[in-house]
Amino acid sequence: MPVDNEQGGYAYDPGLRFASNGVVALPGMTIERGLLPAPLPFADGFAAIERHLDAIGRPLGALCGVELRLPATLPLDGFVAFNDRYLAQLDGWGLLRDERSPLTRTNVSPHAGAPAEPSVLAFSYTLPGELPTPAFAISGIAEMPLAANYPDGIVRRGETSEDALVEKARCVVEVVGGHVRTLGATWDEGASVHLYSAYPIAFALSRVVLAQLGVAPAHGIVWHDAAPPVTDLELEVDVRRYAREVAVAAA
Repeated sequence: MPVDNEQGGYAYDPGLRFASNGVVALPGMTIERGLLPAPLPFADGFAAIERHLDAIGRPLGALCGVELRLPATLPLDGFVAFNDRYLAQLDGWGLLRDERSPLTRTNVSPHAGAPAEPSVLAFSYTLPGELPTPAFAISGIAEMPLAANYPDGIVRRGETSEDALVEKARCVVEVVGGHVRTLGATWDEGASVHLYSAYPIAFALSRVVLAQLGVAPAHGIVWHDAAPPVTDLELEVDVRRYAREVAVAAA
């Protein structure tokens, strides 16, 4: 069941140590997405988040999601070390709950134009307001069923044929859909769908996988030519509904 974070103005579905499965705005609140002009190095990116929240009169606790970009995919030990650094940043802001992050996170490595070091590209935060349907954000989900262990639990591990990619996409959509339902939110045509993969799977995701669920994203699918953060994973999907997206100055 989702856990209310009254200070932050959102409820979250607990997930992994470094990210919740998703967040949804509490009644009377909504969620905005802040977009930086380009990926900012880790420290600079979090400084930009802090400046923006201060400028709009929101506390650090309003931060409910972070979108990161990596120079390259990481082996498992490197990924664990990165997560320790990330959690230390959140802990310094007093955002952890039971030593775990309640925030959503999408963390991928661009195929071209990757930053030289781990960087922040965008972030989500709550503020007063309401939508006809609740604003929410789901963390980036790769092709592993719930409770599966990395790497043995990866769907069709090591395969990148069209058939294998479609099967991977079905797994991802099933997990994402479950997280949306847990939050009491709705994955409909108005929700924004982001796909991260180095492979041409967007057409099948839309025409085959989502179509079978009756979901036809009104704004299409936003494809990022990027890989998930850990080796052997081939695609990732997140879904969000925001009140609005705003451009945030880098400095």
